[in-house]
Amino acid sequence: MTSKDNYNELAQQIIENIGGKENVVSAVHCATRLRFHLKDDAKVNEHGLKELSGVVDINPTPTQFQVIIGSHVEKVFKAVIAQGIVNGDAENSDTPSDKQETGIFNKIVDTITACMTPMIPALTAAGMIKVILSLSTTFHWLSNESSTYRVLDFIGDSAFYFMPILLAVFASRKFKVNTSLAVIVVGILLHPNFTTWVASGDPISFLGMPIQGVGYAASVIPALLTIWIMSYIERGVDKITPSSLKIILNPTLVLLITAPLALIVIGPLGNYAGMGLAWVINLLEGQLGFIMVALLAAAMPFIVMTGMHHALTPIFVASFAATGTESLILVAQVCANLAQGGASLAVALKSKDKSVKSIATAAGISAIMGITEPALYGVTMKYKKPLIAAVIGAGISGCFAGIMHVTLYVPQNSVMAILGFSGDKGTANVIAGVLMMAMSLVLPFILTLFLQKEPKGTVSSNEVETKATASAL
Repeated sequence: MTSKDNYNELAQQIIENIGGKENVVSAVHCATRLRFHLKDDAKVNEHGLKELSGVVDINPTPTQFQVIIGSHVEKVFKAVIAQGIVNGDAENSDTPSDKQETGIFNKIVDTITACMTPMIPALTAAGMIKVILSLSTTFHWLSNESSTYRVLDFIGDSAFYFMPILLAVFASRKFKVNTSLAVIVVGILLHPNFTTWVASGDPISFLGMPIQGVGYAASVIPALLTIWIMSYIERGVDKITPSSLKIILNPTLVLLITAPLALIVIGPLGNYAGMGLAWVINLLEGQLGFIMVALLAAAMPFIVMTGMHHALTPIFVASFAATGTESLILVAQVCANLAQGGASLAVALKSKDKSVKSIATAAGISAIMGITEPALYGVTMKYKKPLIAAVIGAGISGCFAGIMHVTLYVPQNSVMAILGFSGDKGTANVIAGVLMMAMSLVLPFILTLFLQKEPKGTVSSNEVETKATASAL
């Protein structure tokens, strides 16, 4: 059977075990999980889902039913959508919610996940271009005055500069507003005439109301707030305009109301909120750095279990947007992910059971590459002591990273972060970063070898097939 057939069969089995198509409102996915919006969670066969080959584990939350797949989740997601399930990420998806989301915090996390997670590949790519430029000047491959360097420089800057536009696209889908209008409204904040006016220092006003001279390039919060407010404006305008004139009046009124409001009120408020977040980041990375990185690295597996790691996304995105660096969230994630990988590889080395070796090896490699769910659910949580070893190792390496002020210049949470330590801090940061990664990998590996007895006879044959398939598909 081809891989495509495997994915289609798995998709059918998943849908059957979550209560059938009629129980699914919509589905989305992140880096490792299918996230279903269900009508009735009681119809889910949780035991059946866990037994499926290709499913690592499940994670029910108040707002979504999450099925943890692994790094091949996108292919499984496409197979699920092909079965007739509504794509919750689709721009034209306006399926009404049949289940009320509970809790403000859950709504915020859900919004952050939908709006900001899709941006990470663009930020990673742009960050890697910056790393290439840094290496080029360090080793004298390129002069920073050359045209090639300058072209690569604005290629690397583009994702950060136009971050508000990216946010407008993804936020428009989440808040269900017209995407083209959302892009135009946020684009006004980046218009060359406006930015030149701001740079000149001359007073700006609209209908006698002052507009603060704020630059919005690489900002996060102003764009999100603007599209959120725009969603209410768009619905309000739609209610008051006659049907025969909606095609003309609706977009015109939405633009005329939202754009000035963004310039006069929303943008400046978002800018102040961003400055406050930057202050908090500086505090955590500075005076409390070694404590915070250590605690966060040690706690990361438990944060991932709940799916709350997405709530941390705006912190490191805001840090990169403001400074081009990050010394807290992603540094802690690198420590935690490599620690999961080290502990899983130790289990693979110590076990004489071929099936356990296969699962633990695949999961360990996956964790080192930044995807920890197979290791977390398939190995370290299962045997407990490897999880303890991973937590201790991540905490120690995180403490070291905080003391040494290890800084990342590229958004990366895997072994590839080794390319992201080169920057303004020079060789010292590279050495400290490499040592941090070595500690993250080696300490849990050694601790697991000492703490864990040979893992055998604890995995059913069906469960072995499940984990192995999840890592190999």
